[in-house]
Amino acid sequence: MYDETRKIPGPFASGMLYLIVLLLMLLSSFYTARIDIEGDRYFYYLFILQLITIGLPVIGYLLIRKKYIKHSLRLNKVKLAEVLLSAGMAFFGYGVIIFINLLWMIFLSRFGEPQPVPIPPIENGRHYLMAIASMALAPAVLEEFMFRGVIQRGYEGYGRAVSIILTGIMFAFLHLSVVTIPAIIFMGILLCYIAYRADSVWASIAYHFTNNMIAITIAYVSSLISNMLPGDFQGMSASLADIPPDQLRMAVIAWAFIGFFALILFGACFAGFHIVTREKQKDMPVRFEAEKGSLLQLIIPLALAAVIIAAVLVFEVIHMINPVPVL
Repeated sequence: MYDETRKIPGPFASGMLYLIVLLLMLLSSFYTARIDIEGDRYFYYLFILQLITIGLPVIGYLLIRKKYIKHSLRLNKVKLAEVLLSAGMAFFGYGVIIFINLLWMIFLSRFGEPQPVPIPPIENGRHYLMAIASMALAPAVLEEFMFRGVIQRGYEGYGRAVSIILTGIMFAFLHLSVVTIPAIIFMGILLCYIAYRADSVWASIAYHFTNNMIAITIAYVSSLISNMLPGDFQGMSASLADIPPDQLRMAVIAWAFIGFFALILFGACFAGFHIVTREKQKDMPVRFEAEKGSLLQLIIPLALAAVIIAAVLVFEVIHMINPVPVL
């Protein structure tokens, strides 16, 4: 009798895919640091790089192992209300994420100079559209196929809660940045819940794309404002250590108020999303029984990935505490 569990990813495959993508990302980052690409070419390069490091391993695995692609990636229909409410959660949730990041940056600044994840210069409307395609749409689609598709499916044999929380944490740590960990853990777990609740990756893609687009839009608007300032003010950026304590305290209070109201509106969208997906949960067909696998299958690839990620993050922390002076 044909075993239908073989049609969807298992835990070992999910962990190995994560490990392979991690290694590819590290190799690509070393290569990128040694080349000089600017302007339009940078966005083309970034788009192709993501297809190679994330898209190719995911699709290659599904095709080579002859998995059921539609079910493995959650390519199910989604309601317009689910998409709009997911985008709404991303829009209002961004205010919450900024507040979380601010508190985390203040905490890290006690030990050194934390460096935010840089966004390349977006100098004109053309670059803005290219950034939307390469830095918002591409990662939203490819990362959701990988995480909310293959990886989350692979761990569903251990239960809904385990698959959602574990996949969300793995998503956060693959970003390889100490600065972003708390906020992206929150976002990663939420994305897993959205995909599970809607039984469709398109709902989590809507959230992911909206979140990325907001970050890119803020960077673009900031660039426009910076270009309007006198030359002496262009390119100036103050670290948290340079901000007077009273001003920093006021900033925390202001963002606490903004974050509070954003959280209320986020909660309203979340509640609406929960309501519109209620019937879908009742009628959701159980097509395949998820493969649980052995404990070793779960631990081995994740342990290897954890060691590599820990080494990268420790190096970042050391650099944050003792930055190398630029000569």
